[in-house]
Amino acid sequence: MHRKFDDSFKIMSVDLSIAKGSVAEVARELDIDPSLLSKWRRNPRYIGNKVLPDNPKISPEQQGIERFA
Repeated sequence: MHRKFDDSFKIMSVDLSIAKGSVAEVARELDIDPSLLSKWRRNPRYIGNKVLPDNPKISPEQQGIERFA
């Protein structure tokens, strides 16, 4: 079964892993795959408590450019 996580859970998980300094430890505590948590940590949407809204009117590539602008 594939579990679905909302943005607030992902942000909390990333923040916790940064605070503890261990992806593996936090992943174990939250019963999630460490590679999934690492992926969230690389995503700018889940860093710094900012969830950047997706805009369906522009392409994903343009959204990525705007996030770093």
